[in-house]
Formats: sequence, C-alpha cells, structure tokens
Amino acid sequence: MARFGNDQTNIGRLDVRTVDEGGRVEAFFVPTELPHEESSAHRRLAEGVKLVEFDATTGILKIHPINTLSNHSEYLGPKYEQVRTLSLETSLLDEYFEGSDLESIFETLPPGFVKDFAYGLGLLKDCNRLIRLIETNTPCTEIIFTDGNNAAINGTGFHLGLSRFAAIWAEIGRINDRGNRAAGRVKDVFVHNNLAATLGLASADFSLGRHPDSRVIAKAADGIEELSSVERDALVEAVASESAAIAVGSPQKFQQLKRDIELVSLDRLIEAYAEALEQGKAEPYWQAFFDDNAFALQQVFGAPMVSVRSGANVGGRGLSGSGDKIADYLFKNSLTNNIALVEIKKPATQLLEAREYRQGVFGPSKELNGAVSQVLDQAYNLTKNLAGLKESSRQWDLESYAVSCFVVAGRTPSASDPARQKSFELYRANSRSVTIVTYDEILERLRLLRDFLTPASPTAQEV
Repeated sequence: MARFGNDQTNIGRLDVRTVDEGGRVEAFFVPTELPHEESSAHRRLAEGVKLVEFDATTGILKIHPINTLSNHSEYLGPKYEQVRTLSLETSLLDEYFEGSDLESIFETLPPGFVKDFAYGLGLLKDCNRLIRLIETNTPCTEIIFTDGNNAAINGTGFHLGLSRFAAIWAEIGRINDRGNRAAGRVKDVFVHNNLAATLGLASADFSLGRHPDSRVIAKAADGIEELSSVERDALVEAVASESAAIAVGSPQKFQQLKRDIELVSLDRLIEAYAEALEQGKAEPYWQAFFDDNAFALQQVFGAPMVSVRSGANVGGRGLSGSGDKIADYLFKNSLTNNIALVEIKKPATQLLEAREYRQGVFGPSKELNGAVSQVLDQAYNLTKNLAGLKESSRQWDLESYAVSCFVVAGRTPSASDPARQKSFELYRANSRSVTIVTYDEILERLRLLRDFLTPASPTAQEV
C-alpha cells in the first residue's frame, strides 16, 4: 500500500465494534504507543477516537478524518478545522454487507481518498484545497459524496457528486504533470546556461509551453511573478495618470516603456492571429478580427494606408432599390487619399483547382477567380459613383485616381508541392489589377515586423 512520507507502519490498530444487529459498525483508532497521560491526545483517546462508521443495510460509510502523526500538535484530533465527516452515500459500497472487512472497503474508495487508516483517512493532501475552500466559504461540517455530477449546499452538508470530484482530482493530477514538465524545462535551461560558456554552447531560452497553466508555472519557476487583474488595473491607472510627468522627467524611460507596450501589443496580436489561423476560423470571425485589428490588415499594403470603414457601400443599386455592392474594407492612402478596396475570404479558401490543368500547371480556383472579379466590380462601381457617395456621406477626402484592389484568401501552397507554388505565383504576379495576399503571409509580415522592432541582444564583446 502506498505511503505518504512518514512511515506509519504498525502505529496502531482498528477497534471494530458492532453497534446493532442491523449491520452497523464503528471503528476506533487505537495507537500502539499510548500518549502521555497529561496530554490532550490522551484525553481524546479516553473518549474514543472514532474513525469510521459503516451501515451495511444502507451502504453508507462515514469517515471522521484524524491526525495520526504522534508529533502533531492535534494528535488524535480532527484532521480539518471545520469539516468533521466525509460521507459516502453512493452505489459504490452496495456490494458490501455486514461482516465485511473495513480495510477491504477502504481499498474501494475513489482516487483522491486516503485508503490507509494509519494515515487518518480523509482526502489526499492535494485535495486539502477543496476542504479549505468549503470551510472558508460555507458553514458545512460534512462533505457528502453522492452519485452523479452535482454540487450543492444543504444546511451544514456539502453534497458533491463523485463524477465531479473525479474530474477535479484528475485535473489536479494533470496540473501537477504540467507543473513538473514546466519546472523541468526551466531547470534544464538554467543548468545549460550556467555551463554554456565552458562547453562552447550558445545560451538557451526555456519554453513557456502552450497550455496557460504551463506558462504560469514556468514563469513562476523562473522567478517571474505575474500581477493579478486588480494589480494590473491599478498599475495601468497609475501609468496613465503619471504619463505626462514621466515623459518630462524621464524621457528615455518613457520612450522605452512606450516601445515595450507596443511590442507586447504586437505579440498579443500575433498570438491571437496565429491561434485563429490554426483553428480554421470562418470568414465572419476574420471580419470582426480585422475590424478590431486594422493594423493586421494594413500589412497587405506597400503604402501608408488608413482604414475608412468596413462594409462600405460602393454603389450599384438598381431602379428596384436592390443590388448594392458592399466592399469588405475601404482604405485610403493617408498622403494622396487614393482609395483601396480589400475583399476577404476564409483561410480555408482553395486558391487552385484540385486537378492539374496540364502537367505541373494548376489553374486558379473558382473561389479565387470569383473574389478577384468581385473586388474589380466593386472598384468599377465605386469609380462611377464616388461623387454621389462623397456627397451622401459628407466625406470629401476620398479619391479614385487608380483604385487599388486586394484579395485576402487561403494559405500559401506548401513548399512540398512546388508545382502548386509555381502556379499560384505565376497567376497572382500576372493579376496586375488585383493584389492577392494569403493569411499566412500576413502572419509572416507581422512576425518579421516584430523581429525588426526587437532590440538586438548585446554581443559578448559589448557585455
């Protein structure tokens, strides 16, 4: 049987007593060595240290967790401050009957329970946080484990379904595993960097991992303490209120702070973009994403462009009142006011036909051809109707000298398929009126910008 640190072998025995003929028994803990006569433990022992009650007719097991470490200040007293009883009122014990060996019943307790009476029963140490939570926020003195997934308070009893408890215990185990791996990565990098110069190796950075728990644990293992949401809000308010004074009193530090904030914002944008691309989000998601992050969409341009509006009406209405042409995005050059239109499709859009047109040659897909024709039609209608649109919108700083058209769609063909890469590049290079940009190209442009803005690490000579 598993032990939990201190060796509790042969420290005591169970004194099992039959209470009535209905099959109800009680078990008391009797230590091998009697406590000092003047101690509180001796008094508790004299009153009887009840550990377990089991009713074979109902299958209900009641555990009264106690401290069985002889050097504990509350030796033979309750293990928890407020919770006194853990009851199992489940079908788990239906097969047991009068005369059943209690220790065999303990072995059937669910994972997360202490199963050796020598350790006082109760829950394993990692579940003490569950006990503390209940004790801090409820008047409950008993946790009643039942079948199912429920969690409810009834007077002084906290009812918890075993399925719910099993899920909590399993996740605690997974968090422990993630924590061990995260701490291991930090330790590996620490040892590596400590001896890197001696071994002629480059220094290394540890990986935070992808799971949020792993990232938090890895940072904590490296001594990085993250602020709570309340602390972060207070810090933001303090910086905002003192920004003018900081800019005057410490201009270099202010510029560095501004640069750091911009880099963090760019990091978050790249992370959110990459995650959405990985998850294959649909077109409406990207419409909302680019509405909130116009900077990402600006990466398709080679000129200084500012967003005018999304979902822009560019004309085309017929006599019946129908037929409006709506552009996904309307931008303008911030210096010349020349207009640009952007049509977005989803990242999953196929850019080329599935089958070869000729050997090694793939034609553009129907979806891509349609998007190109669509944005060209929008540009045509905008050019015809610009005067009226400017008049109706009262926005005069727009010009259609040469409307630039862009389509954002799909993902770049893989390098493992050079024939498709060649066909795609040939097609878009000769689509002179429309610039075609893929989603992963925008991500790569953002990453290159991040690398460009990141301060260079000092060389060994500079250090």
